[in-house]
Amino acid sequence: MKVHFKIVYLIGFLLLSFVLMLASGLEGGLPTRTIREKIYLPVERLQSARFHLQGWLTGLIINLQENRKLQEENRLLKRELAELEFREKNYYQEIIASNQRLKKMLGFKEEHTHQLLPVEVTAYPPRSFFKVVFISKGKREEMKKNMVVVNAEGLVGRIVEVYPHQSRVLTILDERSKVGVINQRTRDLAILRGKGLEGVCELQYLLGKASIEIGDKVVTSGVGGLFPKGILVGTITHIIKNPHRLFLEVQVTPSVNFGRLEELFVIKE
Repeated sequence: MKVHFKIVYLIGFLLLSFVLMLASGLEGGLPTRTIREKIYLPVERLQSARFHLQGWLTGLIINLQENRKLQEENRLLKRELAELEFREKNYYQEIIASNQRLKKMLGFKEEHTHQLLPVEVTAYPPRSFFKVVFISKGKREEMKKNMVVVNAEGLVGRIVEVYPHQSRVLTILDERSKVGVINQRTRDLAILRGKGLEGVCELQYLLGKASIEIGDKVVTSGVGGLFPKGILVGTITHIIKNPHRLFLEVQVTPSVNFGRLEELFVIKE
């Protein structure tokens, strides 16, 4: 459309120039001057309209360009806002949670009398979920079989196999795990055994006359020398007294949440 307009304008201008040349050749000044005046007036108006039209088109193009630029800036701002919202809802919350866990672990390490080596959980075997875990240090990092593994919540288990840069940990939930424990309140001794995927443990060899109660805390006894004395193991949550049996049936819920193991400690000595 813009090209057609230029062509029409050019043809009109050529015709007008031809008429003016023809008029200038006529004799007699007055008729020629009159013709020129009558022709120049429309031409002047046409030129003025052209300049106004050109100014309006230029302004329209500039507005369109500015509008397109604003739309692009708006799109970029929306994308940055979406990225910030994603970070706030995901990464930042995870950083805050991790910071809280690390502060808790630092407090636990400062209060603990043993030398603690920090490690991380690297894998769960699919067939032994929660009963066995792998940690991030091995023989090259001075890990040894039967080293005790804990976290800020209490006893996790012990190392049963050591590889160059990884170790296998048997948790207290496993049926093969046995830990010498003591009731923190009554000082009654027993053996803690895992019950597998049930997520709980049981006390064995606890005499029926023991005055234990639901809610009592159970800690390691130190008997046998494998597990250091005084590490929190769990809480008594169920008791069955059978007069025909020598020992009580006692269920213990571990203090450690095995569904969210991340940062752990290995007791060095």
